[in-house]
Amino acid sequence: MNRTAAHGFALVTVNSRYPVASSTMTIPRQPCYLSIDLEDYKHATMLDMGLEPRTNPEQTWRGVTRILSVLRETESHPAVTLFTTGQVARDQPDLVRELAAQGHEIACHSDQHENVYSLDRDRLLHNLRRAKDALEAACGQPVVGFRAPNFSIDDRTPWAYSVLAEAGFLYDSSLATSGPRTKMEAYDVMPLSDHALFEFPIYRHRLPGGHGIRVIGGTYFRLLPLGLIVTLMKQSAALGYVPLIYLHAADADDQSSPVRLNEMRPLPYVSRCAWSLRQQQWRLGAHSVADKLRAILTIFSHQGPMQTALPVHTTVRCTRPAP
Repeated sequence: MNRTAAHGFALVTVNSRYPVASSTMTIPRQPCYLSIDLEDYKHATMLDMGLEPRTNPEQTWRGVTRILSVLRETESHPAVTLFTTGQVARDQPDLVRELAAQGHEIACHSDQHENVYSLDRDRLLHNLRRAKDALEAACGQPVVGFRAPNFSIDDRTPWAYSVLAEAGFLYDSSLATSGPRTKMEAYDVMPLSDHALFEFPIYRHRLPGGHGIRVIGGTYFRLLPLGLIVTLMKQSAALGYVPLIYLHAADADDQSSPVRLNEMRPLPYVSRCAWSLRQQQWRLGAHSVADKLRAILTIFSHQGPMQTALPVHTTVRCTRPAP
């Protein structure tokens, strides 16, 4: 017997290249959260290369528009959380303002996409405050959520959570973990010395050799087949997580916009070749992102901005001294 038929499902295609589950029975969709990590790909990549960065605002607009257009086709909540860098807020304030006006939550993704483990406590606090000021100036609403670039809050930076709270954030979504959860809520409560920080953990599926798959987004979303992504999301839910889908604007942009060889001219030849190959890897699977997302949202139901999951009594902490 066909494996899917044995579970009461037939495979059909609905406006998509990918098969999605259908059933004669009404089966409620499992909850999930879709979010966008919103950095300027070119700016962040050139900084990583050690070059004077340039921006590519057209790619940022294209990628975000493509993701949100797919969301509007589904029966999920129409608004998302966008973890946005301070650089995007300064260089593209109209984009941030428009997204906030549409009802999306603007959260923080560092100032210029710096990994947290590359900063010390004082530099991180300065980074967060600079980014938060730029984001709030652009969107006109409190910014209370944070996600570290590359999920770079880890065992090297346990002190980062108290810095987040000091900077005025209410919640974080940077912790990738594999252990089972027992809480009904999508978040955990991380007690600190004088208050608590809410944490939306992302499930990390363990692989041999100490490796793992964050479920699910970025390169994993682009390269893994739809069936495996759904299986991992269901495994995440079975372990007590509310699955998190994190996409970057560049993930959904199927127009090639790499840092060009002539822009990498200051780099040694070997470095230019290595970065060119790396950027090609980052483009693999971008054409499939919209169809995969459309199919997944027939099985999982996006719940809306992550801030709305917090307890209703939660208020924004004003931690900066008055000017």
